[in-house]
Amino acid sequence: MWRTGLLIFLVVLLAGGIAGCIAYERLTEDLPDLSGTTEPLAETSVIYDRNGDVLVELHAEQNRTYVPLASIPVQLRQAVISTEDQRFYEHEGVDPWGIARALWVNVTQGKHHGGSTITQQYVVNTLIEREDTLARKVKEAILAYQLESQFTKDEILEKYLNTIYFGHGAYGVQAAAVTYFGKDVSDLTTAECAMIGGLLRSPGGYSPRIDPEAAKARRDTVLGQMLSLGYLDQATHDAAVAEPFTLAAPAPTATIAPYFVEWVKQTLIDEHGPDAVYKGGLRVETTLDPAAQAAAEEAIASVLDQPDDPSAALVSLDPRTGEVVALVGGKDFDTQQFNVAVQGKRQPGSSFKPFVLVTALQEGISPEQTYESSAGSFAIPGGQTWKVSGYSGGGPMRLRVATEKSINSVYAQLILAVGADDVAETAKSMGIETPIKAVPSIALGAQEVTPLEMASAYGTLANAGVHVPAHGITRVTSIDGEVLFEAPTTGTEVISPAVAYVTTDLLKGVISRGTGTAAKIGRPAAGKTGTTQEYRDAWFVGYTPQLSTAVWIGYTEGQIEMTNVHGRKVTGGSFPAQIWAGFMKTALADVEAMDFARPRGVTSATICLETGMLAAEHCPETGSAIFLAESLPAECELHAEPEVVDVPNLIGTQKVDALATLTELGLIAQVEEQPVAGVPAGMVADQSPRYGEQVPPGSIIGVIVSSGPPKTEPPVASFTYLPEEARVGEPVEFDGTGSSDPDGEIVKWYWEFGPGPDANAEGETAAYTFESVGTYTVTLWVTDDTGLVSSLPVEIEVKP
Repeated sequence: MWRTGLLIFLVVLLAGGIAGCIAYERLTEDLPDLSGTTEPLAETSVIYDRNGDVLVELHAEQNRTYVPLASIPVQLRQAVISTEDQRFYEHEGVDPWGIARALWVNVTQGKHHGGSTITQQYVVNTLIEREDTLARKVKEAILAYQLESQFTKDEILEKYLNTIYFGHGAYGVQAAAVTYFGKDVSDLTTAECAMIGGLLRSPGGYSPRIDPEAAKARRDTVLGQMLSLGYLDQATHDAAVAEPFTLAAPAPTATIAPYFVEWVKQTLIDEHGPDAVYKGGLRVETTLDPAAQAAAEEAIASVLDQPDDPSAALVSLDPRTGEVVALVGGKDFDTQQFNVAVQGKRQPGSSFKPFVLVTALQEGISPEQTYESSAGSFAIPGGQTWKVSGYSGGGPMRLRVATEKSINSVYAQLILAVGADDVAETAKSMGIETPIKAVPSIALGAQEVTPLEMASAYGTLANAGVHVPAHGITRVTSIDGEVLFEAPTTGTEVISPAVAYVTTDLLKGVISRGTGTAAKIGRPAAGKTGTTQEYRDAWFVGYTPQLSTAVWIGYTEGQIEMTNVHGRKVTGGSFPAQIWAGFMKTALADVEAMDFARPRGVTSATICLETGMLAAEHCPETGSAIFLAESLPAECELHAEPEVVDVPNLIGTQKVDALATLTELGLIAQVEEQPVAGVPAGMVADQSPRYGEQVPPGSIIGVIVSSGPPKTEPPVASFTYLPEEARVGEPVEFDGTGSSDPDGEIVKWYWEFGPGPDANAEGETAAYTFESVGTYTVTLWVTDDTGLVSSLPVEIEVKP
């Protein structure tokens, strides 16, 4: 039996060996010859705009100089080895321990961590095509072993350092030294060597031109690795960490839309590798519209026209396709290559509120529901208290009005009602790719996003709830015409068309009468302002059916307050809204104006403007509003019954007191003077309706005021006033000395000027200053020595 088992084992072993030999033979039959290890002829790649015109041609550094290893600083070699292949001088082309470490990081931390040695990287960069297949990995390993058998370690390192990509089109250490520091590679300092070495992990992500902070952090990491490996002593390490870096001035670019082009280049490098981009002869069709790009740059330049003005970013895309038609990433590409539009994560302030609004509508909250608008303190998870500013006037406010006025306290209550988790999920589905921490403060824009993300997410609203991912590349083809990439043309419905339409209807009000009136463009448009604490970031994001555009203003070098730009504080409704409007007017000048199509599931209703509920018969102020058909509010209960006022008892009170009482109750007095026996002059003798009856507010109450005991000849009231043309804020002099009494004498003059109970005076003459325009009734009352009273009312028109 054991002999049979042994025979089977030998047969299987032989078969496996034969299969392995066959596989090895097939894998190695097309491997390149290592004797030359020369690169193939480079072909120029071309990037085109949406009209088919050339934007830029891409190629590797034409003046690349091959430098021998002896001319490359030891610190640069050590920096590269420290970060890319610490066992370079120990392995034989493939490092099993490095692969094991990479697999461990991938499994335990969920991060992609390469295990390729320097030798393998050189093989990939110069000898075989990039493809993520097992066969390619095996070929890479075989070639690495073969390379190590034919060349010394220093020869391999020299070849590697002269061919590897360092970003911005620079291949090799000499080109990198000139590109970043404007000097020969032999003149680099230790800190500069570490920075260049750190670029290899991600030339785009760690570029000191694009992201200086990330580049410095990466440099310091490499210096730390060099210290731990014994390449540097502590003093040299500390001095290098403390060394500031000064970049060489970049070569001026004549390319239009340089930020857009750089974004496209980096996208291509991420997808196809630098060799394909700079040497592979790609043909790249993009979405850029040169006319829209010119409009964007002019809109920014015309508003921020001073040398010390903050920077601005603008992204505009077609929400129906996701195609970015214009992109400005900063103030000046030649001096600042950090692309704020794509990379600049800044707090959006209140421009994040629409994601809360969408979530609330989806969960059945009425767009006209009322909330307390004054400042408040709210309990949030974790036992903490969240203090939020509010509307200075306070009181209940409809959600629509709170959106137009951007009232923080209302939106704080709203996110607490719907949940921060749901809001974060809504933002993600609409196009916000930056991870959003689900905390209540996101309602007020406390976390960071990019202008590209905001334009894309608002585009979902413009496109009736369908999100099409933003993109700048429509098609990539190889030099022989093979299609390597084609952008998708369809999107995904992430919110219902009805929710998108109602949200848009509320955001229209922001522009027509809210915080964003500077963004009016003479056609249907919706949007939202955003201003962060201490005026450090200002946004306006808005859209029409054809374009969704985000504008950001701030300082790229840090969180700097913008409290005195052109003599004013920068809010979302100021410069950003002006730039947005200027761009949109020009970009849409030849495009027919159209409104947002009203979908099914939206209905109109008349509401009570006080409560936001369906109007009842007795609501004092009503208006039209739109709702989701399934989320109509209930009928207004506050005004379900007519409001009534109990008529007070006025008989026996002085006329002045009776008029004051009626005014306070919202009733109107109709006074009649007549002699009444036994009733002193000036006292109310009768009224209609009588005491105890109920009447609606604004009802007329008839008041009989005694003019004294009956007598044959009452006094005569008469007066004049100057100037004859009364004006607001100017005193008017009244003279009642023309009054007379045929059978006695006048003992009292009493003046009433109409606006209120305090507008009165006594004496023959008086003066009064009217505070507002209108027609006022001025009455002179005169009383004779027998108590008989007469009056003279005169209407006076007060002009501005």
